[in-house]
Amino acid sequence: MTQTPPTYVAHDVSDLLNALPTMFGFRPAESLVAVATHGPRRRFGFRLRVDIPAEQDVRAVAELVVLHLRHQGADGAIVIAVTDRQDVARELLDAIHAELGEIDLIVRARADGERYWTDEPGSSAAGTRYQTSDHHLAIVQAVAAGQQILPDRDALVKRFAAVTGERRRWLGHAADEILAEVVPQVARTAPEDLARVGMAVAGPILDRAMSGHRVSDGDLLRFAAWVSCIAVRDAVWSRFTRDNAPDMARALTLVSSTVVPPFEPAVLSLTAFATWLTGDGAAALIAVERALRADPAYSMAQIILDTLQAGVSPEHWPGFDVDQDTLSIHR
Repeated sequence: MTQTPPTYVAHDVSDLLNALPTMFGFRPAESLVAVATHGPRRRFGFRLRVDIPAEQDVRAVAELVVLHLRHQGADGAIVIAVTDRQDVARELLDAIHAELGEIDLIVRARADGERYWTDEPGSSAAGTRYQTSDHHLAIVQAVAAGQQILPDRDALVKRFAAVTGERRRWLGHAADEILAEVVPQVARTAPEDLARVGMAVAGPILDRAMSGHRVSDGDLLRFAAWVSCIAVRDAVWSRFTRDNAPDMARALTLVSSTVVPPFEPAVLSLTAFATWLTGDGAAALIAVERALRADPAYSMAQIILDTLQAGVSPEHWPGFDVDQDTLSIHR
């Protein structure tokens, strides 16, 4: 699920198919995509991608997709299935169409990578040929605006994957040394001072990463260690705004690329929230799933997962009410 500014006007189904990578940051395959539209100009809003389901799960997926569209107040919907399983795609589109009710079906299409089929008058039963291109206007505009388009969802998963091999062993040893440095500082700090003391270390590291300056592995691990303290984590969380979310997401993704146990839950949860706030729901889901694999009971991760599963738009986030004296978040 994601929400991004409507920077491109699609004129036909071929344009929509070429624009899909800009909506999710990767090229969807074996996917059902639903886009909420608003107003007479059919402005794009909330969009969602789910895997093409097994045949027995078609109705459940259709109900879930329409539920999210309703939660977003969609006036209309664009629904596209991209898959080699055209029989299941047809059933899925039929099931969604039947569930939409008062939501106008603007476009209903299915594609297999070479041809697409629609219900538009005069459309061919044999489908219409189309080509996807990295040079399509939608992608060129997105890349020019700073968006990175990955080849597929697996590439996005790898971006948030845990480090492995010899580097993981080295980072594990470094993390042990940093724990030996941080734990005594935490132990001798009064609880009410922990956020201030921790941010004196973590804040400058985060600022450097957000500014695009090089940050050493040691400082990334030091940041991860401090934000594993809930008071420090919440102090970092309290700094999130819609304006700084892209820089936060970039910096925290960098931390995620080096983080090792036992620091993963806090770092990946902060990363998930930052990416959700930018509108990148796909990345947020991948990050929060890693956080929950590390600690299934981690409450911040569960809150973010519930937010994503409910299809809540970041536009509905009111910001935090922050007590600057204690750096605590009032929720």
